[in-house]
Amino acid sequence: MLLPVLGLAADGPAPAAKAYLDAAIQIMQEHFLYKDRVDWAQLKTEALAAAGNAQTPVETYAAIRVALAKLGDHHSYLQLTPELMRQEGASGIQASGPASGPSRNPLPSPFRTRRVPEGAMVAGAAKPIAQLVIPMFSGPDLDGFATRIQEVIAQLTAKNPCGWIVDVRGNGGGNIWPMLAGVGPLLGDGEPFGILTAAGKKEMRYYERGQAGVRADQERPYYVRTMVEPVRLKDTPPVAVLIDRETGSSGEGIAIAFRGRAQTRFFGETTFGAAKSTFPFKLSDGAQIYLVTGVMVDRNGNEYLTGVQPDEEILSEFSIASHDPVIGRAAEWLAGREACRAR
Repeated sequence: MLLPVLGLAADGPAPAAKAYLDAAIQIMQEHFLYKDRVDWAQLKTEALAAAGNAQTPVETYAAIRVALAKLGDHHSYLQLTPELMRQEGASGIQASGPASGPSRNPLPSPFRTRRVPEGAMVAGAAKPIAQLVIPMFSGPDLDGFATRIQEVIAQLTAKNPCGWIVDVRGNGGGNIWPMLAGVGPLLGDGEPFGILTAAGKKEMRYYERGQAGVRADQERPYYVRTMVEPVRLKDTPPVAVLIDRETGSSGEGIAIAFRGRAQTRFFGETTFGAAKSTFPFKLSDGAQIYLVTGVMVDRNGNEYLTGVQPDEEILSEFSIASHDPVIGRAAEWLAGREACRAR
């Protein structure tokens, strides 16, 4: 008779670990946007195999990440508290898949380190063109970030530009609300984009007089608002939107908000392809699954599942050059618009 090798149990996860993993997969199966496209039996089998002989919930985190990766949306992820991160590290179980957000492009954008809204008049342009940079944002001061963007717009408006460049290259996401409330003057009051849920419900996001929010939310009339008098432009200027391979998530949302806007053209590279809405679902130990529950749509209801494509493709340099070819071409296009030709 063969005896079992000591220390090599073949029974799979302990009951507590398996129950935790089952609960995580149940959340995915109930709430994932594309749940009808997933082979759940196969996913559960692969997640269980990845869990191995896990004895505790912490030891199932790698298996949960495997399950999230199998969803194929490139956006859902597992977020741990600092203490749970410490426990996972101490467990000796090697993490697999993204621990705190969607996977990034292997060729990073040279603009990915931007964190402060800024702007300037484009040097050397044939006409007065203003450039506004909107970086990613994940801090606590939402109103302050929105206010800073509008302050930059106000400063540039005083220089009387005939066209605008909105630069969201390298903007990998974060909180979209201060970005929307900030750039609103260039979008104009209205509902520039929304979220389409699995139930087919479209929830539009709005900008109006320095405020951004969801029309259907009766409890919260706005989510973010500027702390100064909002900028009001006299007309609808032409806008060139700059995008690249690391414009993702909320950064893509801002790009999508400009889709369908009159006198607007996109330059650069196809965006990351994470134009989806995630919602946090808490597990029993405080870990959270950020799960894709909706997809972003523009003002006309169009989805961008594989990213926002530019009207004119111009690849970003691997290092930031003194002469930016994307800005150069965008400024050239803007200079040919009616608002600029008269200058």
